[in-house]
Amino acid sequence: MSKELEFREVTGKELVEKLEALVKQMSDPEKKYQLQVELKDVEFEADEARAEALGIEFPVGSIGEAERCLREQVIMPVRFAEQFDETVHQVAAFDPTPVGYSGFMGCVTHSLALTDQGLFEIGRYPAVSLTEPSKVWQWFLHRRLMTAKEVEELGKAGRSPQEILELVYEGVTGKSR
Repeated sequence: MSKELEFREVTGKELVEKLEALVKQMSDPEKKYQLQVELKDVEFEADEARAEALGIEFPVGSIGEAERCLREQVIMPVRFAEQFDETVHQVAAFDPTPVGYSGFMGCVTHSLALTDQGLFEIGRYPAVSLTEPSKVWQWFLHRRLMTAKEVEELGKAGRSPQEILELVYEGVTGKSR
């Protein structure tokens, strides 16, 4: 049985109230990760020897080449900041292996990142810059999977950051690696 769509007018007051509620939610450290959080200033470390062995030259010329560098572990994110409140994340471990895809034609790749702020599913996709004629590699926090405290407890239990990512990968995808 299908439900018929219901349409109703939304007043300006209702719209303002919803926006104010979202801003309040984003300001609450316990609730802000219920929404996707855009990232900025994603910083990478590069393994120059690995790049040379694979015939990769910097700077790379496209987002596709950057994705290849990520998959081949030539580059790895080490730090990023949240767009909304500039919360900085120091990346302890990142696994570029996709845990899922989303967006139009599956253009968004989701991977796991363990940071000092917790464990996150990170999304990234090619986008178009509105300020200059170029493509940009857009990153965002899709969802928080564990708080920093929960990750710390797993660390105390003897699990390394990489082991934590493997455990969560299996839980999210149902596949072991």
